[in-house]
Amino acid sequence: MSEQDQPPLDRIRDRLEDLSPNDRLVAEAVLRDPTGVAFHSADQLAGQAGVSKAAVVRFGARLGYGGFAGLQEALQGGVRERLEAVDDAPAPHGSLVDRWLTAVEADLRAVAGTTTPATLEQAAALLETGEGWIHVFGQRASAAVAEYAYFLLNPMLPNVVRVEAGESALADRLIGIGPEDRLLAFTFRRYAKVTTEVAAFFQEAGAPVVLVTDSPAAPAARHATEVLVCADDSPAPFPTAVTGIFLVELLAATLLERNPSSIGRRLDDAERIWGRFGTYGAEAGDPDDSADVRQD
Repeated sequence: MSEQDQPPLDRIRDRLEDLSPNDRLVAEAVLRDPTGVAFHSADQLAGQAGVSKAAVVRFGARLGYGGFAGLQEALQGGVRERLEAVDDAPAPHGSLVDRWLTAVEADLRAVAGTTTPATLEQAAALLETGEGWIHVFGQRASAAVAEYAYFLLNPMLPNVVRVEAGESALADRLIGIGPEDRLLAFTFRRYAKVTTEVAAFFQEAGAPVVLVTDSPAAPAARHATEVLVCADDSPAPFPTAVTGIFLVELLAATLLERNPSSIGRRLDDAERIWGRFGTYGAEAGDPDDSADVRQD
């Protein structure tokens, strides 16, 4: 495919490493929120990137679009294509369920196609390394996926902690962070600023950072040791959590495959503790004490 035929986001990604500092700032802002940039003004993009309006216009021209207006038109075309792809997908009576399933399925296939076993192994190895704590962090749109990651990993690995973002609680939790600690962070558009700050803090402390995000150009990515990217090309104005959860489960499965004996023992111990405290009720199909009460 010639560059002229390339979608604008692919063209930006291909040139990312060779861009000037100012152009890279603009490129990262576009990659973070391409749908928003498609309908924002040049002034708004300049503010998001921290550059001048003239720098935004020059960026569009250097990409071959003649300026910001041409770049924006190409981005809008991409949005229209995604919407049309969802609308054109086979679905009885235009069912929202089927259209949404088509979009999510495409995202999951994209994650499966771009996430290599080596990447998962590297991320798993980073989490296993070190005698300190594994800090799980995610805010705003990423909070639910971070909570699920903590739920899965806490019984599997020692010293897993869910870090909250309240200003004083966060500062207290970060006291004493060092190279033996690790950060598993989640950030999805519109990218909570505090996640970038926490990732930078861990990087400065010499601690590995595993980042799960929907774009390699996410602000926190520059501070990450390993980045796992979960596609989110749905036309919805809100990010999907499905691909993030899929990646979390892949990471948990990789950890289990690497250490079946030690993790198996920890899971057995977790079951014992859950049983001791009655964490879970009867399994489906098991006798329910409440049924006996109702029959009396």
